[in-house]
Amino acid sequence: MTKLSQIVNNLTKNLTSRQKEFLEERFGVRDGQKKTLQELGDRYNITRERVRQIESEGLKIAKENFKKGDAGKIAFVAKNHLEVVGGIQKEDNFIENLKHILKDESLNKYQARLLFEISGQPFFSPENDDFHNFWYTDKSVLKKAGSFIDKAGKTFSKSKEQLIFQNKAGEIMAGLISSASLDDFSASNYLAVSKKFGINPYNDFGLSEWEEINPKTARAKAYLVLKKHGKPLHFRDIASTINKTGFNHKTVYPQTIHNELIKDNRFVLVGRGIYALREQGYYPGTAKEVIQKILKENGPLLQQEIIETIAKQRFLKENTILLNLQNKKYFKRLPNGRYHIA
Repeated sequence: MTKLSQIVNNLTKNLTSRQKEFLEERFGVRDGQKKTLQELGDRYNITRERVRQIESEGLKIAKENFKKGDAGKIAFVAKNHLEVVGGIQKEDNFIENLKHILKDESLNKYQARLLFEISGQPFFSPENDDFHNFWYTDKSVLKKAGSFIDKAGKTFSKSKEQLIFQNKAGEIMAGLISSASLDDFSASNYLAVSKKFGINPYNDFGLSEWEEINPKTARAKAYLVLKKHGKPLHFRDIASTINKTGFNHKTVYPQTIHNELIKDNRFVLVGRGIYALREQGYYPGTAKEVIQKILKENGPLLQQEIIETIAKQRFLKENTILLNLQNKKYFKRLPNGRYHIA
């Protein structure tokens, strides 16, 4: 099959030079930059309306040319592909799939936009606040996709912990897909066109508004790293993990992480430069305060029991613990060898 670039040239070959120029510039075919009516009007010192008229005249001729050659075959292939994948697909994925199907690596989105505008199908929806650029077959698909996106959003909003930290994403998605009578691929394409959802560097899927999915600050990234790691880390290791995991191209420095963790009470300093998450059961405070909390929760304990319990919470040297236990102002050693709060 003829390459898409040649097909586009054939569709515009008998246009006037200005009709061809305006049509290609308006769709970004020439340099990947879509020009506005005003920009083209300023170029030739004519009104925006006159530019629109020339563009419209060029489209009319191109649509007549469309009835000949391979252009109709490509439009048919594109629409058929969309129907197979659920009737809708994010533009980046759609173009990559077309390249493979048509065996045309030179194909680009600007050529496709112009060709399918001329053919009248499939349909293009430009990016806005809620959606990415995407292609679709008809309005009934938009309604079906919109309904599924809304339902997924409501379900996910109640399931953050299960989706990101309890490995239940597959179970939740399976329930959603089944209830909507969709196949996995169609459901995936529906969600991909919406900006409501995102994927973090750990490949967790969820709502874009969650900082666990779209962590923008060093503090948010540190939280996700510690939560995923499941145990304390030195602030230098946290910074290194952030940089290696690929949150973005911005380098995070160890001292920045250290400064951010100190400010946030979600993080607990459990050793020299070592941080953990309070929500994972780690106690903040001095060695004395940690011992007091443990004894208050567990009652009198033997010296070794105290050491072992603290080892699960803090990186304290054994001598530090023993020295604190000798402070009779705060701790009392009972006749049975157990320690209690004085």
